[in-house]
Amino acid sequence: MGDKLVVAEPADKTGPQQVQRIWKIIVVGDMNIGKTSIIKRYCDGNFIEHYSTTTGLDLKKKTIIYENKTIVLNIWDTAGTEKYQSLMQLYYREVMGLFIVYDVTDLNSLHNLDTWIKNIDDFAPSNVVKILIGNKCDLESNRKISTEEGKLIAKHFGIPFFEVSSKNNINVDDSFLKMISMINEMEFEIKIKNDFVILEDQLMLCGNNNPSKSKCNC
Repeated sequence: MGDKLVVAEPADKTGPQQVQRIWKIIVVGDMNIGKTSIIKRYCDGNFIEHYSTTTGLDLKKKTIIYENKTIVLNIWDTAGTEKYQSLMQLYYREVMGLFIVYDVTDLNSLHNLDTWIKNIDDFAPSNVVKILIGNKCDLESNRKISTEEGKLIAKHFGIPFFEVSSKNNINVDDSFLKMISMINEMEFEIKIKNDFVILEDQLMLCGNNNPSKSKCNC
């Protein structure tokens, strides 16, 4: 099914008040591959050439309107070192979306994807939305990993794939829009399942022949 052509936009504070949803999104991958730059580009619309290395985890918030819903995106930027892996395992709880990032100019960041995927499988919810990101696609002369390789890896894991450049603003918004669309769909499916369980429970009560039970008005 194709993505809905709906653009996520900043919430209009002057409009009618809506119930806010809060979605937890985590960006993971090796250190120095540009995770912070991707988040900065999406949330603030700009690019800074050099950042200090993220220590532990850092939170960035962005409020959007998507399909008439107000959604607060809590986007967690993570340190890509083993030192913080035990901390990361705690933050995987209740996450709704994960960007798994590698650097197209760094073969090690590609080789370490298996470790990141294993940690996600071990500690994140089973229905978490995952998207693979090949970052720094603007550095074509330094490229070590082809676009086709990225697509094959994403196909192997059964997840969407984007090559992005936070410097040149390539596919950053599109990758987040895809994430938002998939989380929205997952949330809808969860609601349908919950509604079905409630309905099933009501039908079971209605079918109970015990005369001491109050009658159902179904």
